[in-house]
This record gives sequence, structure tokens and C-alpha cells, in this order.
Amino acid sequence: MPQSSDASLATGPRIMVVEDNPDSLYLAAEILRTLGYAVDTAESGEQALHQLTAQPCDILFTDVSLPGMSGIDLARAVHAQFPSLRIIFATGYGEALTRSLGFAATTIRKPYDLDQLLQALAG
Repeated sequence: MPQSSDASLATGPRIMVVEDNPDSLYLAAEILRTLGYAVDTAESGEQALHQLTAQPCDILFTDVSLPGMSGIDLARAVHAQFPSLRIIFATGYGEALTRSLGFAATTIRKPYDLDQLLQALAG
């Protein structure tokens, strides 16, 4: 089930976290909320795309390997609708899958630590 933060408490940009692993989704969302981001979450690419159409965000932070619509397909669809949206991929596969997408994106390797996440967000 999607969750949203109280945007009035957040000081940073709005970020959509897309992750099919519930524990990883929860942990990433909590870290980002602690950092001051307004966080929306989704467990699939399809769910994220629907939510982003209703409530755009500033950053898409997505797993690459998702059931159904992959994170790469989600990023392509989102980039077509919102070309200024920043995209960050999290993957256990390395950068090979996200290297030649035709648009700018940052990739961090799972498992990532706080410093890697902060560097990707600053990117």
C-alpha cells in the first residue's frame, strides 16, 4: 500500500521510492524522511506511474528489477512525461543496465550505504 509523508514537515524535495521488497522500501523511505524529503512510495512500476501522474515529484528513486514494469521502463515512461525529473536507480546488477538510456540518471549499487545514497542525491 502506498504511503505518503506529510509534506508540510519535509524541507527537501519530493521523492518517489519504488521498491518491491517491503523491508528495503520501508528502510529507504525512513532514511529519506529523516533527511527531510517528502516521500511517496510504491511497490511496483505501474503503481508508481499512476501515483506520479496524480502527484509529480522531484526525484524518482527506483529499483531496477521490479515485477511487471521494470524500473528502467518506469524511468523511460516518467522521463517522457516529466523530463526534468531526476532519476536514481538502485540495483544489484551494476551500471550496465542503466548506462545507455538516452537520458541522465544516477545508479547506485545495492546494498548501498548512507554515504552512497547522499552522494546520489547530491548528484
